[in-house]
This record gives sequence, C-alpha cells and structure tokens, in this order.
Amino acid sequence: MPAGSVSNADTVRRWARTGATQRRILDAAAEVFAARGFTAATMADVVAKSGASIGSIYHHFGGKNELFLAIFDQVADDVERRIEAAMQHASRTGPEDADPRHALQLHVRAYLEAMWDNRCRARVLSSGDTPAGFETVRRDRMSATFRRWLAVLPPDTSLRSQLLSRLLMATMAESSLMIADCEDPDDVAPIIDTAIEWIARLTE
Repeated sequence: MPAGSVSNADTVRRWARTGATQRRILDAAAEVFAARGFTAATMADVVAKSGASIGSIYHHFGGKNELFLAIFDQVADDVERRIEAAMQHASRTGPEDADPRHALQLHVRAYLEAMWDNRCRARVLSSGDTPAGFETVRRDRMSATFRRWLAVLPPDTSLRSQLLSRLLMATMAESSLMIADCEDPDDVAPIIDTAIEWIARLTE
C-alpha cells in the first residue's frame, strides 16, 4: 500500500472510534441531565462524566442544547430501527401480520419497548426542563411519526379519524410516560399489553 494511503480497515476503525466516543458523550450527557436537570447542568459536568475534552464534545455535537437534541435523535432513531425490524419480521410470518391494525400494534409495541430500554433518556426528554423550543420540535416530530404509523390503516379523512388520531397519540404519550417512570420491570409488559388492547379497541 502506498505511503500515506489509508486502508478501508483503517477507515472502519476510525469511524468505530468516533461512534464509540459519541455514544460515551451522549451517555454521560443523559446521566448528567437526569441527575442535575438540563438547566442546572453544565458542559463541565459532561466533560467530567464522559472523560472527553470540551473540544471533542463541541466538535462532535456543539453546546448543551445540541447535546440534548442529539439524545432525542438517538432515542427516535432507536425507535425507528425497532419498528423496521418488527415489520420485517412480521412480513416473514403468517397472514395475521397483513392486517393493518396488527401492523399498527407492532409499531406501538416496538415504540413502548424502546421507551423502557431508553427510560433514562425518556425521563430527561419528558421532564419539562428542556432547551427553548424543544417541546415544539418534539411535538412536530412525534406528529409526523404518528401520521406515518397511521398510514398503515385504510385512508380516512373524516372527523372521526382525526379524533381517533388524537386519542391514539394521547394513549401513546401517557403509556410511554408510565413506562419511563416504572420502578418494577414486571409492570412494563402489562402496561404495553393494555395500551395495545385499548388501541385495538379504538381501531376496530
């Protein structure tokens, strides 16, 4: 290999290190925000918790606001990956999974399971102690996401359908808050099952 060239393996290792550094910083930021609250937390707290330099944090993310938004993106991306995996699995199974209502239920289960696995971050994101404008960003993104979920159902622009959409969003929001605040892991499955049961009734 010519002097000064970089192999594919070198590139992969460099990106792996970058990804590991970013995850470490975000893990630390989430813990700091959970312990101190977003407003009271400082970049120095994140530096101390992560072991990364302030320059490295600014290079990868920017300031405190950007860290918070990156945590939100991290959770949202995890939800999307889980839903995609659930739908791919469903496509390989029986005819029940061709039912659009069942597809919606798969979306709901994947989302709520992600909220449990990301409960520390979910608590931070729903704490109310957030950057200016974050609630609008979250509401708009969740609305867009939920519209995509509802797209698996037959098209319907009636007032009934609009009300149904709001009821489903409220059910999801309250269910995710209950799961994020759960102290007993044994309570998680019943909450998810109950949420899915109510959504099944609403979409009958």
